[in-house]
Amino acid sequence: MFQTFLLIALLVFATFSVFSDNIKRSVIYLGVFSLIMAVTYLHYNAPDVALAEAAIGVGLSTVMYLVATKKVSVYDICYVNEDVEIFNDDSITEIMNSVVRPLEKFLERTEEVEPQLAYTNHEIEKIMREDNHDMFIHRKNNLTYIYGESTDAVFQDIIANLNDVITDITDIRVIYRDEVTLDDGNA
Repeated sequence: MFQTFLLIALLVFATFSVFSDNIKRSVIYLGVFSLIMAVTYLHYNAPDVALAEAAIGVGLSTVMYLVATKKVSVYDICYVNEDVEIFNDDSITEIMNSVVRPLEKFLERTEEVEPQLAYTNHEIEKIMREDNHDMFIHRKNNLTYIYGESTDAVFQDIIANLNDVITDITDIRVIYRDEVTLDDGNA
């Protein structure tokens, strides 16, 4: 009976660690998985292996992964297209290759940050008020607006290298959120 409990617990925590949306939570699940493995080794009369698993798997590895994840910087980009009724992956195909992918590559290679993309069809004003993203890409008619803060060093680097990042910038407008409001009619 105890063996069945251990097996089920191992499967549950392995699944949680793989399918978790939060990387720190995944590391914690892996630590719990290692702890259950140590108990399993102890149950099968292998105390030396259990001690090694507890020390290395639970202690050292978990701490090292948590320290490593703390050093990973995420740059949060929100793509807004209010003209789309039901948003799915097909809705971003037009802008994905021309704007989003080049931005992601630039952020990964030059700025050494991990880009994270969210997309929605809600009103841009509402999203900018309620959500905390580093950068907004807003598709309106035939223009693409890029919103960011003038104090954001990563955003400043994107804008400074915009000609190198995106091949065709004729339909792109840059707006500094902290310098203008959307109610001014500038969007």
